[in-house]
Amino acid sequence: MGTRSIGIVVSVSLLTLPTPKLVLDSSLHARLGVLATGLRTEVVLCLTGSSDGPTTVATGFLMPEPKASSTEQATFGSCPTTSVAIWHNHPLEALRGGGDPNANPRDLCALSETDIRTAAQTAVPFVVIAVDANTWCWWSHDQIHKLDAQHVLRGDPVSGQIQSLTPAGTPPYTAVTH
Repeated sequence: MGTRSIGIVVSVSLLTLPTPKLVLDSSLHARLGVLATGLRTEVVLCLTGSSDGPTTVATGFLMPEPKASSTEQATFGSCPTTSVAIWHNHPLEALRGGGDPNANPRDLCALSETDIRTAAQTAVPFVVIAVDANTWCWWSHDQIHKLDAQHVLRGDPVSGQIQSLTPAGTPPYTAVTH
């Protein structure tokens, strides 16, 4: 029986190189969805997996050394250089704690200035933010470097890179970025 994959596929357009893609395997997607839904404070995870040319498949995770965690930020040790993505959550608690009553989970799916500066210092190919089991957004390393170089304070999701994920067994989403 083969492993089924679901989740997000990120495609980054490059002029002459094959398009890099990140795929979350279905088991990992399910585990991260439970965490994203249940966590009340921010947590950072290092996604592990393998790469076969332009496609990277994330199959597991490990948690770096935690230093601090609240509803609005987390400080953790570094991910290993072999990590395929950095995953962290922006808990819905941030919306419920006196925030905008009209806000929805997609409003939390963005990179903070700290997220951008921290991720730009790593060599990890992708960054994924989860708000709940259905609201995820992601950026490639190149996109994060561009945000950092522009000194932006917030990295809003790129069109096509914020999704409500499909249930197990359906084709994964593909996002093309420019």
